[in-house]
Amino acid sequence: MTLSGFWSYVHADDDAEGGRIAQLGRDIAAQFELLTGESIELFLDRDSLEWGAQWRERIETSLATIAFFVPVLTPRYFASAACRAELQTFSRRADQLGLRALLLPVLYADLPFNEGEDELVELARSFQWVDWRDLRFSDRTDGSYRRAVHELAQRLVLANRVAETREATEATLEVAEELDAPGTLDILASYEESLPALASMSNEIAEQIARVGRVTTAHTPRLEAVPSGTTPFVWRLRVVRDLSGELASPAAELARLGEAFTLKLHDMDVGVRTIIETAPSQPQNRDVFCRFFAQVRQLSASAATGLSPLQRMLENAAALESLSREIRPVIREMRQGVTLILEAQEVMAGWVSLIDNLDFGCSDAALDRALVEG
Repeated sequence: MTLSGFWSYVHADDDAEGGRIAQLGRDIAAQFELLTGESIELFLDRDSLEWGAQWRERIETSLATIAFFVPVLTPRYFASAACRAELQTFSRRADQLGLRALLLPVLYADLPFNEGEDELVELARSFQWVDWRDLRFSDRTDGSYRRAVHELAQRLVLANRVAETREATEATLEVAEELDAPGTLDILASYEESLPALASMSNEIAEQIARVGRVTTAHTPRLEAVPSGTTPFVWRLRVVRDLSGELASPAAELARLGEAFTLKLHDMDVGVRTIIETAPSQPQNRDVFCRFFAQVRQLSASAATGLSPLQRMLENAAALESLSREIRPVIREMRQGVTLILEAQEVMAGWVSLIDNLDFGCSDAALDRALVEG
């Protein structure tokens, strides 16, 4: 049996390191094969079709053929919505099945977060990450590097041996039975009740984005309206300081709302996906499922529409960071909020993709009618 290994990292980090991050993944996979005699199919290119087709399918169905999932942690990793979603998804699935040891984070660079500032950082820390911050400077032929690769691979080998003795299949059956039992409609109904709250949260996010837009629009013309007797540099510094003060509140709200929104979606992710996959087996409840699918589509579209103005604003705000250090923390907090909301969109886009590929007979007209009736 060929096992799968998923090496989750940001390409820009690998480019900055001259390909050393991807090579580390290959070295660990090779050492795993040496220690076990088993073949590893290593998924390195997270932008490839193979990655997208394989990682979520295998994680959601069974972890039986997955040898490891290794996220390579850097500041850019936590700024990537796709990477964050992968880490959240795998960690939750591994927790469900009691297979936490198959997730082994590698801390590759210092993280600019205070303790408790980012819940996903704390989640990764809870998996007892391997500190690679010094070893990243070691040559591949160096004994310290080779020994560390061996120890990391050995840890993964032991994790797989433990996983083999766990009754993971029983846990999988319990999850499946809970979601496939006659209570499926009850679960669906509870999620339907959650969707309006999520829509409300999405609207709150849109309000804060609009607030950011109003503040930025009001101050941007002032940058060039330099009063006589005032040097342009001093005036612009004053304007940026005012802008920073007025953006602080909506930036903090965006970060707070983005985190709450994303965590709620991740909590629902496995259940929603199971509901979607269960639908074809219950054609007698087509209208109920179609209404739910329509609400999911609407929520996803609403979040996408609300986020685009903030992304444009952040692109424009990047120029302001060079004018004053005071605005950098505010811009950073807004970027964090945007990243979290993008992570939420990844989750919702996955739901919509499953619905789109579902052979269930929910035509566009049927979806619209179900939404109106709901």
